[in-house]
Amino acid sequence: GEAAAFGETEKNATELALQKINLEGGVNGRELKVIYEDGKCNGKDATNAIQKLTTIDKVNIVLGGTCSAESLAMIPIITEKKIILLSGFSSNPQLTGASPYFFRNSPKETDVARLDADTIAAEYKKVAMISENTDYSVGVQKVMKAVFGEIGVKLVFDELYNSTQSDFKTILAKVKSTDAEVLYINPGTSAKLGGIMVKQARELGLKIAIHGNFSLATPEAIQSGGQYMEGVVVSDSSGLSSKGENILEQYVAKYSSQPANSYEMGSSYDRPFIIKQAIEAVGTDSNKIADYLREMKDFYGSVGTYHFDINGDVVGVGFGEFVIKNGAKVPYVLK
Repeated sequence: GEAAAFGETEKNATELALQKINLEGGVNGRELKVIYEDGKCNGKDATNAIQKLTTIDKVNIVLGGTCSAESLAMIPIITEKKIILLSGFSSNPQLTGASPYFFRNSPKETDVARLDADTIAAEYKKVAMISENTDYSVGVQKVMKAVFGEIGVKLVFDELYNSTQSDFKTILAKVKSTDAEVLYINPGTSAKLGGIMVKQARELGLKIAIHGNFSLATPEAIQSGGQYMEGVVVSDSSGLSSKGENILEQYVAKYSSQPANSYEMGSSYDRPFIIKQAIEAVGTDSNKIADYLREMKDFYGSVGTYHFDINGDVVGVGFGEFVIKNGAKVPYVLK
């Protein structure tokens, strides 16, 4: 579907990790294998996928989901069947403590949304926001509205769009008729659409500042937005570790393309190593692995040094603000 680029990134990064693990002797001398299913960034397909994996393939550890909608749909099943679910990209706050078997090495969208809202508030008082009608984007929208209300920023325009849309001129014309000082574009499953929206906004003569979430920082969005992405401010991971930078080089060399998101690549690469470490420490029993992950000391991974809290959320990694310059991200400095 529209989120295929993110799924491909996770699969590619996982394959890189498996290659290294198995070349170095596997897990306790046994080869580590992954069975792939496509959750397609929605609850229905994710439910079908995990039912197949747990019923037919008899797995007790699942790497996923990519999208929050997938992970949320799988929570009841993993809880009932005692299946470890380790996500590298699901950020919905509803997942915090949702199951004793759910863990994620991705920050919550509440943290990212607050960062974006605070960055906007430091320079502007009137904001227009356009969000994709998905679990992720609506979650970000709700947090940002709450934060804006707390800090005295006026939301003068707030509208949702569907992921099937590609013409945003009507919505953007409405934004242009307001006195907004900045437009916040909040894509979800389709980064490409975020770039298209930026392009159409500028073609329509909308000259106000544009900020956006991590989707606008992806190669897909930068390509679809082209020259119009210059100066757009985006939130993204605060950077890969030196280990992660090395993995990124390997990724590009092997797949001849950039990952959809560098943080997602790194967090996905880390997951098999976290599982390997857990199995070698306590075996394959799900309850023992869950206990181990909650008590795990700092893990030095591709996205930094981190561990999990009692709710399964990651501690030790975060996001920063960047601006697009000449098609690349550079750190953003407040004016």
